[in-house]
Amino acid sequence: MEFKFSKTVFSKEAILKTVYLWQQNFIIIISEDEYNFILNIESKIENGMFDISKFNSELEEQQLREQLSMQFGNLRDCIYKKAFTHFES
Repeated sequence: MEFKFSKTVFSKEAILKTVYLWQQNFIIIISEDEYNFILNIESKIENGMFDISKFNSELEEQQLREQLSMQFGNLRDCIYKKAFTHFES
C-alpha cells in the first residue's frame, strides 16, 4: 500500500517518530517527492491489516508534539532550570 502525506502539513520528524511506533508489525519505506512524503507499507505478519485511520491519528499527535516543542521548548527548559537550581548546589 502507498500513502502520501503533505510536507506542508507534516514534518519529517513527525513521520519518522510515527513510523518507528509501527515498525514491529509493518515494513514502512519512506520516500518523498517535491510535495509529499510517500510511505510504502507492507505487513510483516500474515493477514496483518494496516489501520490508516489509527496511523493518521498518531501522526497528527506527533506533529502537534513537534509544533509545541518548537514553540515552547525554550520556555520549558528555562522553567526546569529555574525549578531545579536549588538542587544543583
